[in-house]
Amino acid sequence: MQPVGNITIASAFNGPPTSGNGGYASGVLSRLFETPHTVRISAPIPLDTPLAVTQQDNKLVAAAGEKPILAARPGGVTLTPPAAPSIEAAQKAGENPTYFGAGGVSTCFVCGRNRKDGDGLHIHCGRLGDKLEAAAVWTPHANFDDGHGHVRPEYVWAALDCPGGFALPEIETTYLLGEMTAAIYQPILTGQPVIIHAWHEWSDGRKHFAGTALHAEDGTLLAQADTLWIELTPEQAGSMAP
Repeated sequence: MQPVGNITIASAFNGPPTSGNGGYASGVLSRLFETPHTVRISAPIPLDTPLAVTQQDNKLVAAAGEKPILAARPGGVTLTPPAAPSIEAAQKAGENPTYFGAGGVSTCFVCGRNRKDGDGLHIHCGRLGDKLEAAAVWTPHANFDDGHGHVRPEYVWAALDCPGGFALPEIETTYLLGEMTAAIYQPILTGQPVIIHAWHEWSDGRKHFAGTALHAEDGTLLAQADTLWIELTPEQAGSMAP
């Protein structure tokens, strides 16, 4: 076990009210991993708390004390994204967001509706017709710029997270991200609209698999992710309350 450094997920980047957004945290860890990889989230991500990152065989593990929180291992995306919806269809879908973004997690950095402009990503996806697909149009704020007109990678990972949840079957509780693999193919420009498209792949008990893609207005694929979601029990969902 070789020490690599520390990462800290600031409270501004919460998912559930008291823990970090899985996509954002995965993106932060991903900056330490040089090859394509998959990040597994094994516990709620503590906020404003340094997580010690160590190299363990072929994995990077971020832990709070002795408790593993995140682990990155080699792995690439497996899904082939379907054709992107038109920007008009994505815009219309986003005007009627589905339940996932309307529940108690209203302050989520990615999909929270109570975040101010430039403070959260403001990604609110709605269904595309009667399919288990969701879409929205996202125009990245300048606050998420890397200094060169591009969205920082950890924010791209975040943008690829929650949309997958919008594409899942509606349930009485909610879902949390359990595992994520992302690939960024082209820089994403701040201030330019991006089509977000997510689709449900399969469900097995409380596990649900979805894909998410970011497209330019002309349909060019900019980035994508495979996301594995865990359906919470009522007791688990209740424990997420602040």
